[in-house]
Order: sequence, then C-alpha cells, then structure tokens
Amino acid sequence: MARTVTARDGDDRRVADGVYRFGTRRINWYVLEADDGLTLVDAGLPAHWPQLEDWLVVHDYGFEDVAALALTHGDPDHVGFARRLADEGVPVYLHPDDRHHLRNPSDGAPGWFYRNLWRPAFLRYAAELVRDGITSIDPVAEFEPISDGDVLPVPGEPRVLFAPGHTPGSCALYVEDRDVLFCGDVLATRNIFTGRESGPQLLGAADEDHEAARASLDRLAGLGTVTLLPGHGNPMEGDVDAIIDRAR
Repeated sequence: MARTVTARDGDDRRVADGVYRFGTRRINWYVLEADDGLTLVDAGLPAHWPQLEDWLVVHDYGFEDVAALALTHGDPDHVGFARRLADEGVPVYLHPDDRHHLRNPSDGAPGWFYRNLWRPAFLRYAAELVRDGITSIDPVAEFEPISDGDVLPVPGEPRVLFAPGHTPGSCALYVEDRDVLFCGDVLATRNIFTGRESGPQLLGAADEDHEAARASLDRLAGLGTVTLLPGHGNPMEGDVDAIIDRAR
C-alpha cells in the first residue's frame, strides 16, 4: 500500500534521505544532497529562485556547491530558472528529444491548456504559472544530453529511465542507494485539472502522447519499494509495481 510522504526529521522540506522538496503545492522541484555536492532535479518557475538562495544559506552552501541541474523533461514549469543556473556555470542535463522545449520555452501553451481553463482548479493553476513567471523563462541553448540507462556523473548518481509520452524526452531519475525515484511528469499524485491529491496517475490530457505515456510506465517496473517524487503532488512511498497498477 502506497502512502503519502510527509516532511522528515523536523525539516519541512526533507522528503527522503538527503532529498528536499521545493516549489508550491502544485509544482515540485528538488535538491539531491551528496558528499560531493548538490544536484537539482528540475527548476520549477522563475519565482522559485529565492527558495534555492535561502536554502543554500541556511544549510551553509554556496552556488559553487550546486554541481548540476538534471531536468526530467523540458516543460516550462520544470525549466523555470535553469538559465540562471547555466549562467552560474551549472551544467544542465536533458534528454535531447526535449531540446526544443528547453531552447524555446515561450512558444505558447498547447491547445489542451486553453481547453481546460473553464475548470476552476485548473484556472488557479494557470494563474499561478503566470504569477510565477512562466511567460518570461529564458531559453537554455547548451545542455548535456542524457539517454536511457545513463548513470549521471553528478552528486547522487541518478540513473536515467527514459519514459517518453508526457513529452518526447520525458525521463525518470532513480537513485538506487536511496530507493528514490524522481518521476517528473511520468506520474503525478495531484490532478492538475481538479486540484485533488488523488494518488498516482498519468497526466491524461496534458500528455503529448497519452498511449506512449501509459506504455512507458513499464520502464519503472521492478524497482521495488521507492519514495516517488513527482513534479505535481505529494511524494509517496510504496511498491512501484503497485503504484503503476493504481495509475493505470
């Protein structure tokens, strides 16, 4: 049985061993802490930048300790402040099938976005996106390409699980020695259309290729018990095969 993960050890951001959650209740990004530095997993929205600055100060880190940004995919609400990190000399890792998203973050919202603005919860989500700078995200021209099975040479050494469908280059990142699975938008636990925390699920209408997204769940199978860290919704802990079955 999967269960929601709450903050641990009195730290309201710590959701797993050396993993910290940032963003808002609707949008997540994470810091992965290791002996050799920090890896950021996704970059939220531009307005989230002060959260990182404040956390680094509180935990006695500087920007020189941020070794990498690993993007699960290239959607604007995950690319956010990536350009600011790149300008600080932080390498950005991304699957090349999402290069267009990274280099053209202001291309405009897809049709499904406008078709769902009649939903009150989704309209609030859209308003948050605008408030927090989704229309002013700077492109990132250069990135380090990743592919299925790569163990990234960054703190925490996450392994890439290529899982296209939500976007062509969507990936999950698995930190094996901590049983942590950053799933990006391969899975969510919050329904972005209704605003409900309703357990593991696909994003449905927000997937670029929903059938491919559904098929990609097989790429997460067999990992055992994990802490699931989605791009949208609360972290969960449980057997990944049971989580996948529930999402389907």
